[in-house]
Amino acid sequence: MTRVAVIDPAGRPLEKRRQQALIAAGIVIAWIFTISFVFWATSEGPGLTPAPIPWLMAMGVLSWAAAEQVGTRKGLVWVASAFGIVGPLSFGFAASLLTPELRTAPPEQSLAAVAGTAAFFMALFLFRFRLPGLISPVVTFTVVTIFLAFRGTDPESLRRVEGFSPRGILAALLDQPLWAALVGALAFLAVVFARRMDLHGDDFGLATARPLHLIGAGIAALVFGRMLGTLPAPLDLVTLAATWIGAFLWAMRINRFGVVCTIHLAIAKPMLHSVLDPFGVWLSFREFSWAITAILVFNLAIWPWLHERSLRANWTLGPGGRIPRRRNGFWWRYWPYA
Repeated sequence: MTRVAVIDPAGRPLEKRRQQALIAAGIVIAWIFTISFVFWATSEGPGLTPAPIPWLMAMGVLSWAAAEQVGTRKGLVWVASAFGIVGPLSFGFAASLLTPELRTAPPEQSLAAVAGTAAFFMALFLFRFRLPGLISPVVTFTVVTIFLAFRGTDPESLRRVEGFSPRGILAALLDQPLWAALVGALAFLAVVFARRMDLHGDDFGLATARPLHLIGAGIAALVFGRMLGTLPAPLDLVTLAATWIGAFLWAMRINRFGVVCTIHLAIAKPMLHSVLDPFGVWLSFREFSWAITAILVFNLAIWPWLHERSLRANWTLGPGGRIPRRRNGFWWRYWPYA
């Protein structure tokens, strides 16, 4: 009998959560040892060979079969997600060994083949087994593939990366206006779709909305912030400050603390430049890191106070557009697990 995975609005299982977490971690660890053994056992001296391909393909197929068993029949969402990661990665490593050209290609081309193939198969796992936890890996692996295809391992491009996340990697690609416009438009559509899932989706839709809100809002704010940062002073500071405040209002509206943080981190760089450049102040990497830390601490400190007032003003809306209910006399602040 087919059974849909039971999850809460944060994408976490409602049944056997601790057991599922241990099994999922065990699957990933076992896969790492297995794939290492496969490459060692099939090596034929220096250089890569196609010998591991049948074993890697078999691991990918077995992962799909296992996900069918634990995902659609037993509803073990975290266990199925683990198979949804190791299986596509197995296919990705196999793809990087398919031809002599790929086996002798530079590292960035091999990584692009692994990441692109893995992203494609992860998307299949995501839609087949309804695994919201795979959304972030799919987007991240896709962005990594695009970055490697356009920039490779150029040191100058790598220095522009602002962390291993879709937003951080895309930061190194936004020097091309057309590319930035396309990415910004897609990110905006992701935010719109995420909000639709908030208001009209089932538990799977709500769990899907969570990473889409974080990724979409972060990338859209990155593109928008870079555009505002090019405006003449003091217009740049005024518009960025308005975006800063707007991030709080939007995050309160959708009830997600992570969104306000990802928007603020995305516009932190142009915001600091607009404030400090007129005074001739330049931040080192360490000083910038401290500034980012201060932003996160500030958000953590002010969020509960603002959130309570947002709830009292009926600005924050919960599932289906309803106001979150009280629990034991206190506002239920963090639905759906912001």
